Amino acid sequence: MLSRHLHLYAALAAAALLGAAPAEVPLPLTVDGDPSARVMWTRAFASPADDWINDVVPISGGRYLAVGFLNRDGMASDWRALAVTLREDGAILSSREYGAGGGVDAFWSAQEAADGGLVFAGFTTRIGNGDINGYTLLTDAEGIVLRENGLGGGGYDRFTDLAPAGDGSVFLGHSQLPDEEIMRRIFIVKTDRNTIPVWERIIDGPDSLAGLYIEPAGDGGFVIAGGLGRGEDSDVLVIKVDPDGRELWRRTIGTPENQDVNHGLVVLPGGNIVVVAYSQSWNAQGNDILAATLSPSGEILRREMLGGAGDDRPTLAKADGGGRVWIVGSTTSAGAGGWDLILARLSSAGSFEAGALTLGGADDDNGTAVHALSDGSILVAGYSNAPGHGGQDAFVARLSAPSFDRPHPILLRRVIR
Repeated sequence: MLSRHLHLYAALAAAALLGAAPAEVPLPLTVDGDPSARVMWTRAFASPADDWINDVVPISGGRYLAVGFLNRDGMASDWRALAVTLREDGAILSSREYGAGGGVDAFWSAQEAADGGLVFAGFTTRIGNGDINGYTLLTDAEGIVLRENGLGGGGYDRFTDLAPAGDGSVFLGHSQLPDEEIMRRIFIVKTDRNTIPVWERIIDGPDSLAGLYIEPAGDGGFVIAGGLGRGEDSDVLVIKVDPDGRELWRRTIGTPENQDVNHGLVVLPGGNIVVVAYSQSWNAQGNDILAATLSPSGEILRREMLGGAGDDRPTLAKADGGGRVWIVGSTTSAGAGGWDLILARLSSAGSFEAGALTLGGADDDNGTAVHALSDGSILVAGYSNAPGHGGQDAFVARLSAPSFDRPHPILLRRVIR
């Protein structure tokens, strides 16, 4: 399965790379629910169609890399994968687009290599032997393309996360064969430092499986979080694999005939696992945010819910230096109107802290990424329907440190016994 499609570029070859930055537009976003927090700055990026930021990761030199895509308008439009480098003060150091000229190219996550280069994970229709292919991209420190791969089984394949693995990376997503419209399988690829595939694994099951997030387990193996089933009868799925991607154990979280959809994974320094989902189980009102803490062997240690009378959905979870877990997503229960970004935090013991906040305006605003800074302030990212260049506009914002010291009047927490 390693002979999918490998495409190598010389450093200054005609890479699918644009120098021009996407248009910047103002976004009228305000914080609600925590009087100690305010918007310090916002940077927005817009094309005539839909634009998203999917992750924000720290890289060397006090910089941050925000990745996503621009110009989504159906699968026939020319999506471009987006990579923006910026500082804590909001200064944009570079903004690059990859994959221009036709097809779909999108980034879902990224990491910095040991030599300062950048490794990206996502999906593409431009290269590979399927309709949609898992996309790996390697650049040098300046963003010049060195190698891109289109990987998969010939159907619908994508990568949504990656993790460091020795001298290379492990990419995670799902694979769907051309003749199967519903059934998906977890798809894992290990690459060397040049993003050349070393091995591939498919994790299968009696029902559709999807992998969304992968994290090092601390013992050489990896923890994977995703989903089992589909539609209104789906569960959160957690799988532990060894260093070669072979399954060691799996756990499911959810209740029958309810929708429980994974959207976050953190492995804490002691080895405990935190998974985050939106859930209709346990007397949820619509969808509530579920946070479950598991032991390194997969035993469920704690489950808590956060939500209001509307729809509350997480999108991503990231740990800070103190072992707390920040959760970003979207809510209709609280905020300025429509969907608003929601930000909540778990203690190191896996319990929701008292407060939560929302960020948004009168239109729909959705949170997709979060990173806690050393001074307590927060980088959040997502996409907004505020009037701008057209469609949904991608944004990154910095919020001053929230206190989360008083209960939110609408978003309430409860422990699941």
